[in-house]
Amino acid sequence: MDTSPIVAVASSAGDLEAVSELLSALPAECRAAFIIVQHLDSDRERLLFEALGKRTILPVIHAHDGAVVEQDHVYVITANATLGMTGGRICVTPNPGGLHHPADILFTSLAKERGRSAIGVVLSGEGSDGALGIQALKQGGGATLAQYPGSARFPSMPISAIETGCVDFVLRPNEIAGELARLTAPPAGVARCALVIDDNAGLSRGRIMASQSSIAY
Repeated sequence: MDTSPIVAVASSAGDLEAVSELLSALPAECRAAFIIVQHLDSDRERLLFEALGKRTILPVIHAHDGAVVEQDHVYVITANATLGMTGGRICVTPNPGGLHHPADILFTSLAKERGRSAIGVVLSGEGSDGALGIQALKQGGGATLAQYPGSARFPSMPISAIETGCVDFVLRPNEIAGELARLTAPPAGVARCALVIDDNAGLSRGRIMASQSSIAY
């Protein structure tokens, strides 16, 4: 089975800026696939797809059931859907209704599917979606990143992720792109780090050396 890295990115449907900034800063070849999840309704699905297509040179594709995930492609969630991963393919199921946490579901599924070659990113968004999934990714040996809350239009999601203690890097979106390029580029040895500092805004961005780890290929 292909074990190349898969990067799952969670963000708010009300903030296209953060995910657009991240994608536009990615190099042409990242040696990874990207899956974007948001809390989407049908009115915003086309807006998201078109906006991301204009901000990256990578192919942007609707995430359909059974799609084989390929390197250097961006897969975007469709409206009222939940995404998972199994056997290297995307699994799409209808939103069951009620409280919808697509990031937690995708992150948890990806942790089981790819382990150390799974990467989770939590960007600007309201609520706490992604926090549980970040913990699953960390336990599975994957890398975890969150947007620096001071740069987020909606800081709740990244703050919730950071407060789990399972986030490796706290950075601005364009800096996350650079870190993803480093994490997914061979040789696989990378430094894993994390830092959260109290300040007047509650959190400051930064990194400290914590341990040596690697992304599995």
